[in-house]
Amino acid sequence: MVTDKQGHNSDPGHNRLRETDSQWLGPGDAIDKLDNLVTSLYSCVEHKDGFDPFLCRIREELDLASCCLAVIQKKPQLKGLYGWAVGYPPGVVPLMLKTGLVFKDEAIARALEQGPNALFSYADGDPDRDVFDGMSNFTRTWIRAAGIIDSAAIAFTNKYQQQVILVFNRHKGSPIFSKQEMALLSRLKKHAEIALDLYERLHRSEQIFKDLQSSIAVLRQPVAVFSPVTLLISASPSFLDIGRRYQVFKVNENSKEIEFRDQAFAKSFYTQLMLFITGETSALDDNDTLYLQTDALPLRLSITPVHNEQRNNRNVLVEIFDPNACRTPSTAEIRKVINATEAEARVCLCLLKGASTAEAAEELALAVSTIRTNIKALLQKNSFNRQVDLITHLLRICS
Repeated sequence: MVTDKQGHNSDPGHNRLRETDSQWLGPGDAIDKLDNLVTSLYSCVEHKDGFDPFLCRIREELDLASCCLAVIQKKPQLKGLYGWAVGYPPGVVPLMLKTGLVFKDEAIARALEQGPNALFSYADGDPDRDVFDGMSNFTRTWIRAAGIIDSAAIAFTNKYQQQVILVFNRHKGSPIFSKQEMALLSRLKKHAEIALDLYERLHRSEQIFKDLQSSIAVLRQPVAVFSPVTLLISASPSFLDIGRRYQVFKVNENSKEIEFRDQAFAKSFYTQLMLFITGETSALDDNDTLYLQTDALPLRLSITPVHNEQRNNRNVLVEIFDPNACRTPSTAEIRKVINATEAEARVCLCLLKGASTAEAAEELALAVSTIRTNIKALLQKNSFNRQVDLITHLLRICS
């Protein structure tokens, strides 16, 4: 598929596709909508926000309340991978993918059951049809709460044998999906397949990140960089060594994914990556740090978004801090690198060892409120916004 700089299709076969589309959709507005949507699809291939612009465009063109695109792995185990959404609360779709709630959605469940050629709407063109008939309580509850009158879905399988599902929701203030609109979605499906394939090829490509890979490969710090589809682009030798040493993760060279021993942590990790890539960091409880349990002290994984100006997209950098390999500093040393009282330095030592606020209070025989007061004072005096910034600063010094 060839596109010009504005994302328009310059393939000579494009006009033939339009002629075929016109037989299904009829003249006028439907053809204009299809052209606008196809153009929007292909312009997303190199867009920093992925397919968000397309979802915004189709929401406008089809008068939708909300819509989403989700990529789901069916084998060897069912799990949500990544996706985009508009019209939903920030971060709710990545959260549903992470927790498995996405599979309770009627449209997603039906698409998975019908397979890669699924195309349907709840009402099936009948305005008198009871769309709630046979729905799960989960789906019925959120549809009623959102005021949805009808939902349509299309599905296909990408080259990695993952299920791609697009769901389009219409508010009760609008009519149900017409046969003409379903025909439009049918015509759009083949373009969505091509556009997503181009997007995944681009962001799975190692050649694009050749310079970045070379830089990461020589770093002494345990650092890795992930692409906008949450695939591992490059990892430093020390990053890989930590996984082997503690036997908590390994890299699958074929899928370019990190396979964690702890499946619950894996879900949290990849959800955090996707939330950073999509910019939905407001949905995070702890913005950029995860704790990976080991047989010793837990590893701290710090996540940082990196905007790639050349490719106009977001990558994510992940750095590991290993408290087990760090020399434990004295309170005097801590007070040399940050502004802290002796009591506050003792609190820092507990936090460096991975203790929670409650655990630090127990170890130091203090009230939890006192520990929180000390942490608040440390942040204010040292110009840190969050506790994790303070600890990360100390970890770097103590490594």
